[in-house]
Amino acid sequence: MSGDLSSVCSKAIGDAKDDLNHLSNEIWKNPELAFQETHAHNVLTDFLENKGFRVERNFIKKTGFRATYGSGDGDGVHVCVMCEYDALPSLGHAAGRNLSSEASVAAALGIQAAIKQQQKLGKVTVLGTPATEGGGGKLDMINEGCFDGIDFAMLAQPLNENIAAPVTLNILRVRVSYAGKAAHASTQPWEGKNALDAAVACYSNVALMRQQLKPTWKINGIITNGGLKPNIIPEETEMLFYLRAPEQTDLMFLQQRATACFVAAAKATGCEVNFEFLDKPYHNVVHNSVLANLYKKHAESLGLQFSTDEEVLQCSTGSTDMGNVSHVIPCVYPAFDIKTQAPIHTQAFTEASSAAEAQQPVLQCAQAMAMTALEVMQQSQIMSDIRNEFETIDAVHTPVIAGTNPFP
Repeated sequence: MSGDLSSVCSKAIGDAKDDLNHLSNEIWKNPELAFQETHAHNVLTDFLENKGFRVERNFIKKTGFRATYGSGDGDGVHVCVMCEYDALPSLGHAAGRNLSSEASVAAALGIQAAIKQQQKLGKVTVLGTPATEGGGGKLDMINEGCFDGIDFAMLAQPLNENIAAPVTLNILRVRVSYAGKAAHASTQPWEGKNALDAAVACYSNVALMRQQLKPTWKINGIITNGGLKPNIIPEETEMLFYLRAPEQTDLMFLQQRATACFVAAAKATGCEVNFEFLDKPYHNVVHNSVLANLYKKHAESLGLQFSTDEEVLQCSTGSTDMGNVSHVIPCVYPAFDIKTQAPIHTQAFTEASSAAEAQQPVLQCAQAMAMTALEVMQQSQIMSDIRNEFETIDAVHTPVIAGTNPFP
């Protein structure tokens, strides 16, 4: 890789560090839920437009965007870096997506600077993808063909470890509702059918089932509607469960086991059950090893130290719609340590996501992503290796069951 271009790339990121920090803080201070990220959309698109990118606002979704630099003509490589910017209810940016966006924008600035020096390198696209937290904004973009013509994509996630290719799980969401019969809880309870009893039985069934699940299989749930008043036997209740597993075949089996729990609770309480496996299941991330190894090499050269603990490396970091993208084009989705011991989805991680200590690692991550892209853009054989690996890995899995399943 050309040292001159690498220096140009790093300088562009370093020169913008104060602006990038301000951008990240603007997103952090204004947490917005899925598909409501208006402020984040506006500050990101304004920033990129001011830096010379051609920006398309409200792209596919109201809070989606696309920003491009370079012509993409000839034999150049088309690189995509993605931004995520939705927050969590009550916790704010407990997944640190303000930092994820900062890293992607910073990487794009570095790649842009290199393209300014050598236009034949190709093109960089910054894709703003809303609603990672359950809304599946990237799936909407996949369905609209937004990744057509892109050679590979990158996105980084803040964490408390540096991992080049972290494990993620397939996820399927299911909404379960029970219908019973209302009655006065103290005068004529025998006239009722208690839908809350059904929900509690369902939750207990699932909890008991966990004893026989593999350690990598996960099922978590909450009761979202448990009734109205204690003296009214609940006529309707509702629950929401997340099912996760490393492989689609595992997820299908877990789905069947969970379905048996839902139905058994209805039979035991005389209630009716209805369950719907929701649209937009997320797939596991298939990391391209060529990209992951390049990223790790450049990140280590910048001073990042990667975990060698197998327990850490094999532990799931959750689920993401980046997984779906990785089944469409080659991807890498590294995790970077933001200098905290706090786990994600906690108030402590929210605070760490705005701390000054996070700024050095986020910029090192951005430089590593930009240098990874630059090396691929300069060496056609590497791009060929990336494509060959992607084509040989079987990224097609049996689809999970979906739809509504009534039990009378």
